[in-house]
Amino acid sequence: MMVKAFPEVSPTKKVRIVFGKIMYKWSKNSPQTAFKPLNLAFSAVAKKNRVFGNKKLLPARAYIGDKVTKMSVVRPVRHSREAALVNIFLPCEPLHAMGLCAVVPEAISCYMTSAVAERYFVETAENGGVPETFCSYHKIMIGLAESGVLPRPAFVLNTSLACDANQVSFRRLAQFYDVPQYYIDVPSSRSEEAVQYVADQIRGMTDFITEHTGRKLEEEKLRQAVKYSRMTVENYEKYLDLRAERSLCDEMTSELYSAVANHVLMGSAQAYEYSRRLVEQTAKIPAGRTRKRIVWMHTLPNWQDALKDVLDLNDRVEIVACDMACDNLQPMDENHPYESLARRLVNNFFNGTALDRLEYTASLARRLHADGVVMFCHWGCKQTLGAAAIAADFFREKGIPALILDGDGCDSANVSDGQMRTRMEAFVEQLEGGK
Repeated sequence: MMVKAFPEVSPTKKVRIVFGKIMYKWSKNSPQTAFKPLNLAFSAVAKKNRVFGNKKLLPARAYIGDKVTKMSVVRPVRHSREAALVNIFLPCEPLHAMGLCAVVPEAISCYMTSAVAERYFVETAENGGVPETFCSYHKIMIGLAESGVLPRPAFVLNTSLACDANQVSFRRLAQFYDVPQYYIDVPSSRSEEAVQYVADQIRGMTDFITEHTGRKLEEEKLRQAVKYSRMTVENYEKYLDLRAERSLCDEMTSELYSAVANHVLMGSAQAYEYSRRLVEQTAKIPAGRTRKRIVWMHTLPNWQDALKDVLDLNDRVEIVACDMACDNLQPMDENHPYESLARRLVNNFFNGTALDRLEYTASLARRLHADGVVMFCHWGCKQTLGAAAIAADFFREKGIPALILDGDGCDSANVSDGQMRTRMEAFVEQLEGGK
């Protein structure tokens, strides 16, 4: 076996457990002030990432950890009237151009779980009628709002891409907060007509933001944001080419940060700088693939010790990419900003059948010389769960070893640590046996 079956709880985890219990009581008894200690804790984590980082990781990882924490959690909570609640697929370049920020379920819910502070918000949402089978990311965000802990945002923005949960949760949140909502409908057909249809809606979104904030969009700032996106995409493609021939000491959290950077932070100077540093620092690593290599599909339960013990900072296996960090890698043209943003939505591999996503993952695995694929079936995600059987047959036919792993990306009460550890270890040993 690669690790002890049931390692002792680390001192850091014990502190987080105690903090989580305190936050449960605080959220219940004083919700209006409960986010203050959370935000202080997250700010401390951001500072720790910035000042110390993990010397085993690329310095770029510490940089983006700091920026993601500040830009997607700390700032939206401290300055909630300058923030929008958005789904992860919403093009955020207009927000960056207008000096606004965004918070997404996939980011803030992960932070709650990493702090062992999600339990009260799960219970609040379920007590409010949210089904147990609902996506935990969205459930926690609903609980944060309806418990009175998450401050009222300026408005809600979301797209029809790509999950069922956001069709329900963002409408519910807009009604609860009594704030305006703007919805972008993305046709499933990939055509220039669809691109123009979505581009017009994005133009309408900027008018909507102006109406409700008084901030006017300067077209030059939007073009600059899209230029940052173009350069970020170009750099990330270069990074993937370098990653194909190099092994890195890394963590699951790194790919989670990349997914947020390539979505919510896309169009910002910080996302571009992260991509630039990734290329520069990865290029300095000697070529050589020294570990078994995995492409990860879907969200990453970066808080879960059972998987961290197997995958984080391991000299036998590494996650070389996550498909959710790569779906936005579409060509961008700052001279046609609205069409570029629309095309990115319309041509996204999530905007199609399960086979579109599987074909992309297979091509990514080949590009990165991956030894296998892990498809993480997050609890409550109907698209991923529904595609699991198809994925197993698909990868078998392609000759790519694959593990279909059931779990929960952010509800610690909804996982089986022992079973997940055993299955993950067995899969790594299978890959090693295929040398």
